[in-house]
Amino acid sequence: MKIPLKPLLITATITFVFTALGYILFGDSIYLTTVSFFAASVANATAVGGGFLFMPLFIYVYNLPALVALKLSLATQAFGMTSGAIGWGRHYIDTQAFIIGSAASICGVWLASFVWVVSAEQIKLLFALTSLAVFFALIVEVKFVDSGSEQAANFNLSLSTVFFIAAAFVGGLVTGWTAIGVGEVIALYLLFIYRLKIEVAIATGVAVLAASSVAGLVFHSNLGGIPWELLLFTIPGVLVGGRAGAKIAKALESNQEPDVDKQKNTMSPLKRVFAAVILLNCLAIFLSEIVSQGSY
Repeated sequence: MKIPLKPLLITATITFVFTALGYILFGDSIYLTTVSFFAASVANATAVGGGFLFMPLFIYVYNLPALVALKLSLATQAFGMTSGAIGWGRHYIDTQAFIIGSAASICGVWLASFVWVVSAEQIKLLFALTSLAVFFALIVEVKFVDSGSEQAANFNLSLSTVFFIAAAFVGGLVTGWTAIGVGEVIALYLLFIYRLKIEVAIATGVAVLAASSVAGLVFHSNLGGIPWELLLFTIPGVLVGGRAGAKIAKALESNQEPDVDKQKNTMSPLKRVFAAVILLNCLAIFLSEIVSQGSY
């Protein structure tokens, strides 16, 4: 696998310069911007919500209550995932999947915000197990299933469409509770069921998560409780990180080596990164759950 050094070096340089100048101007608060940049880069390269890093960070480093951390994560993602979706561009996003997935997901976020309100702590363990299952499913898909070649999904009246709507709704519900969920669900569904190319599946997942996070920002702005003084420092990081993540993902996939052994999926670096991030996502949630249990 060829490593796309140019976008990685540009990303590292931006991070270093931004952090150094920011520390001079704003002190320790700039570290929140740096972490936000990193989280947005990963999130927009893989469709895994930035909440996989934001939630533990806000809860265990900034000592925010779980609900406040959720509000700040959704608000931050609204800017970062939107930046990433724009960075991916319309060419990579499946329009039908985006419209249908966003509508179903936003309904789920609304239900989680106003009707079925639970503590994020209550479903961390369940979501961690789900993430682990997704990780192993992706490994199986990478190893044994031919690489996707479709450019667009065909949403006709079928069970696959019904299940896609249901999956997007449940993903939105989980996102409304934990700030992660729907991006992975959309990307994996398009990858498994509709056999879309990995970059199209991820870009569409990013776009749906962006729409869901914007809805979450609107809902929680109405409910109140968003720590705007912290959001001011996360926004610059995710705006730049969102674009960087999309560029890195495109570079990873465009630099994959020729398929010499006819095992296309094993040659996709983007799938490897996607699987690794899902695993780290799972481990982070397990770890945060263990820490929270030990603090009682």
